[in-house]
Amino acid sequence: MARKILLTLVSWWAWTVFLTVSALNIVSGIAAQLLAMPFDPHRKTALWVNRLIWGRLLFLLELSFPIQRRGVEHVGPGPYVMVCNHSSVLDIPSCLGLPVPLRVVGKTSLFRVPFMGWYMSFCRQIPLDSSSEHSVELFMRRCRDTLDAGISVLIFPEGTRSADAKLQRFHRGAFRLAKDTNTPVLPVAVLGTHRALAKGRLPLVQAFSQIRLLATPPLDPASHSTARKLSNRAHEAIYTALAELRQEQA
Repeated sequence: MARKILLTLVSWWAWTVFLTVSALNIVSGIAAQLLAMPFDPHRKTALWVNRLIWGRLLFLLELSFPIQRRGVEHVGPGPYVMVCNHSSVLDIPSCLGLPVPLRVVGKTSLFRVPFMGWYMSFCRQIPLDSSSEHSVELFMRRCRDTLDAGISVLIFPEGTRSADAKLQRFHRGAFRLAKDTNTPVLPVAVLGTHRALAKGRLPLVQAFSQIRLLATPPLDPASHSTARKLSNRAHEAIYTALAELRQEQA
């Protein structure tokens, strides 16, 4: 009973921090970008604010699930097509803390969420409706423009959050993009976000759990003859990294 009360209190604290930091991120990102707009046509300033506040400050304040990022030495200036396993919305701020300007590919429905969706559009995050051929074409064009500007693109190749945190099969869109643009693929594994905020569950904290992120060495698309082979190699890299993180957690 005492543990249940404690987790409820921690969950309320975590939600308060999450919403407050998110609001601060939106206000600061818009203000900083408007000031920098004449010198920053690609809106990298807002992306830097996202990294600083949502990718860093959030986890400093969320003491119930601190984050540990490893493999950062593999992350150069980019740009990359960054691919990551996906089991929680917390995967996004986990990756935002890596030392590269980063845009995120998300479902078009997210861009209709008041305030947060509008801010995503302001930052030129990239919407995708995989059921629409026009949306897919627009997604590819926006990704190319983003990479040409020296900004990395974060894509969750599973397509949706995993309900049980197990790695699902990959769609090949991210890897076709990498092949078409000759952009290195950066596989990233994240473990622990599922316990903090699982798909379909309201409480933010299910258990006290450290979030662990492991960035693996980038993959050269030219070394893989097809997008399928590149996808399989990235899947293997993330699967191996997750197994390593789980072994450390045990």
